[in-house]
Parts: sequence; C-alpha cells; structure tokens
Amino acid sequence: VRKFLKKHDLEAVKIKRAFKTSYAYVTFRDETTRQKALQTLQNVQWKKNSLKVECADPDENPFAINQARGDKKFQDCRSVREKTAPLYKMTLSEQLEFKLKEIQGVIDNYKKSLKRSWQAGFPEEHYNFKITEIKQSPVLTGYRNKCEFTIGKNTDTNEESCVGFVKGSFSHGNISVAPPDECKETCSDLMIEEVKKFKEFLSTSPFPTYDNIANTGVWKALQIRTTEQQDIMITPVVDKRSLDPEKLKDLKSSVSEFYSGRPKCSLFLKLVGGKEDVVHISGPDFMLEKLCGYDFQITSGSFFQVNTAGAEVLYRTIRETAELDDKTVLLDVCCGTGTIGIILSQHVKRVHGIEIVESAVEDAKKNAERNKIENVSFHAGNAKSAVPRVVNNIPKSSDTRIVAIVDPPRSGLHADVIACLRKNEMIAEVVYVSCDIKQISDNIVSLCCPTSNRYLGNPFRFVSCVAVDLFPHTKRYEVIFHFKR
Repeated sequence: VRKFLKKHDLEAVKIKRAFKTSYAYVTFRDETTRQKALQTLQNVQWKKNSLKVECADPDENPFAINQARGDKKFQDCRSVREKTAPLYKMTLSEQLEFKLKEIQGVIDNYKKSLKRSWQAGFPEEHYNFKITEIKQSPVLTGYRNKCEFTIGKNTDTNEESCVGFVKGSFSHGNISVAPPDECKETCSDLMIEEVKKFKEFLSTSPFPTYDNIANTGVWKALQIRTTEQQDIMITPVVDKRSLDPEKLKDLKSSVSEFYSGRPKCSLFLKLVGGKEDVVHISGPDFMLEKLCGYDFQITSGSFFQVNTAGAEVLYRTIRETAELDDKTVLLDVCCGTGTIGIILSQHVKRVHGIEIVESAVEDAKKNAERNKIENVSFHAGNAKSAVPRVVNNIPKSSDTRIVAIVDPPRSGLHADVIACLRKNEMIAEVVYVSCDIKQISDNIVSLCCPTSNRYLGNPFRFVSCVAVDLFPHTKRYEVIFHFKR
C-alpha cells in the first residue's frame, strides 16, 4: 500500500488494515495531504478493483490528551543518558551477564516452539539451544560511528532549536529534546562537538525548527557519520513541504556556506515530506572506512555497523563459527554492500553475494574492485529466485561445501527465503546473524522444523550460538547462530 501511495506522490504516516475486512485506515501528516489523497485515489484501480475513499474520524492527538491530563505517569522523565545508555549504571561484567541471561531466555523459547512443530519424535539431542559466550567490544565508550539527532524544543530551557535526543515519547506527551553532552557512553566527542556547531548554525537560520504537534517547520533532524580516520559526513534532514524552489535553494546555500572550507567533511541534505531525496551539497560524496584491513565506501544511506571496532570482533567470530576453509563456497544472503563476503573472501574458495537492492549491489562491486578481491561476485535479485540460480551454477565437486551466511534486517528473513534455504539441500550449513533475536523465532523454527509441503528438504540442526556485545551500555547485541543439516 505504501508503494502504491508513493506512486501517486502521497506519503502516509501510518497504514492499518482493519482485521478481516477489505478496507484500511491511512493516516496523513496534515489536512492538505488528506484532501489530496481523497481527490487522487477516488475510483483509482487497485488490484482490479476500483478504490472508494472517504474521510475517517481520527482519534484525538495522544500528545494533546496526555498533556491535558497532566498525569505524572504519562511523563517520561528519563535523562537522555538513561534513554541512550539504559545500562550505564551497571558494571561491564553485569551488563554482559544481563545480556547472556536474556539471550538464553529467548532461545529457550525457540526450543519450546520447535517442540510444538515436531509434535512427536522431537530429536531433542539436536536442539540443545545454549549460548556459549558473549564477546566484549574492544571500544566501550563513544563507539558509535553514526547517530541520528532530533531537532526540536527543549522544554526544560524553553530553547526552540535544540539538537539532541528526545527524552520521552510522543504517546506519553513528552517530546522535549535535550543535548547529547552527557551521552558519552555512545557518542564520541567529535559527534558532540558537531552537534554544537550545527546548533550554532540553526541560531542564524531564518528557517524554523519542525514542530511535531503543528506539523509545521523545516529543520527535523541531523545525521552524523564518522570514520576511524576522523572523516565526517553531515546530513541535515528537512521537511520540504513549506519550501518553494527559491527557498530550498537559499537553504542549501546557507548550509553549504556554513560548512565551506571544512577538510574531510561530506555534506548532504535529506528532503522529506513527500518523495524522499538525498542531495549531495559539498565535499566528497562518500567516505572510506577501514574494517578488518579492507576499505569500504560509505554513503549517506549506506548500512554499516555502528561500532567499527566491535564489527571486527563480529566478523572474526562469524569466520570462526562457520569453520571456513579453501573448499567452502560462501553464499552471502542479504549481502548489502558486500562487507561480510569481502572480509571472509580470503578464507574461502568463492563468495556469492545476493542482494535485492540494486544500488547496494553496485556499491558491493565497487568495494570488491577497490580491495582487489577476485573470488567474489554479487547478484541483484530476490533471494528466493537468486539462491537456486546461484547454487545450480556452482561447479559440482565432492569436496565443495556450501555455507549460507544471512545477516537480515532486524525483522528477519521472509518465510519464502527460509523455504528456499531448506529446499536447496546443497546448502549444508547456515550461519544466521541477528541484531534482534526476539523477532526471528519463526525463522529459527522454520529452519529446524520437520519436512513439510511448505518446508522441503531436511531440517537444519542447532550447532552453536555466540553473541557479540556490539552496543555496550544498551540492551542490544548481535547473536550468531550456526546450523547444519
């Protein structure tokens, strides 16, 4: 639905389908956009049906309700330090123990779900889910190479244009923004200094800060990326709906002028409020970051692990877990810009990267070329169709061992991709990397459940599980699962 709306130049804030009905509720940012949708979508063809659209009576603004109540239970009074680093009061050993316990609790539930899927004859000896260890990040403070800062009002100081983190939540009636000065567990000194500089720029800008209540204004957020070499990429986020072409030109010029002459600085502008666009303003259009001895190109929209030193531990652990050798052919499923495949290429016979986003595949090819990697190839396409095609073209040899490494988005892999991995029995092993193990239970159960019409091929069995504390002082971590047929 969201793609359909974007096709008609409409951006929805929220889409909710009514259960067991043929209609949905779509929320727009303002009345103007809603009226445009009513005019644009009436009687438009959608899946061989003619759409009927009408206004719905929206619920009251939750922010306004909770503000009017004045009830303390709706006021989230945490400091930004508590918001960005909720475990900062714990010692590092206590943090690791907390995470180990949580991980074990989650994977215990995998086993319970898997037992239900087998019904009878559950081979318990193959599914003794245990977390063996959690590896610590080499860098424990100021480790983030990317931060997204909100621009908004600080209600504590009545400052209209504060750059930092939201203290509470919209639904709780608290969207006050506080500066990141005390967030040194996660933010580097360079990041904090750049926030102060941008705040200085805002004090001279004629364009107003975006107001989330009135849905008016321009400056919304600030993205900052840095490298180990102290390169910096700055991307302000602006709402373009109130900007005509002349005003937008003036805004670009003012940002460019403020940052002119800055060495090692890339400047972009992200335009939201309609069709999103990222515009390069000045400086290099990418940065290079060194990871495990390889150079990787980072653009404003690239995915790159936010803890560079921790990522090196993660990728080294993936290599050790997969037990790679010169007979291994590696399938890097959801390869993105090729980071995992390129880093592991020297330890295997061949790497095939598969990615649905074509621009990411082009970046991956550039990264391989930059690092002079010759035993890597990247394929654009849906994993469901690309995996069988790639596997069928791998030269058959009695000693060839095909290992699939998957590092999907937080929500996990689509069920069709899991079915594809199960069906292609030449794939002997799967290494599954997850940053949110609570969301991938269905994936794990589907990899290991009995053979069925939905999941063909022999099931995988659990081999090992190890974690890496990529995000110290927070409740997040990365987990690596190893499965064999």
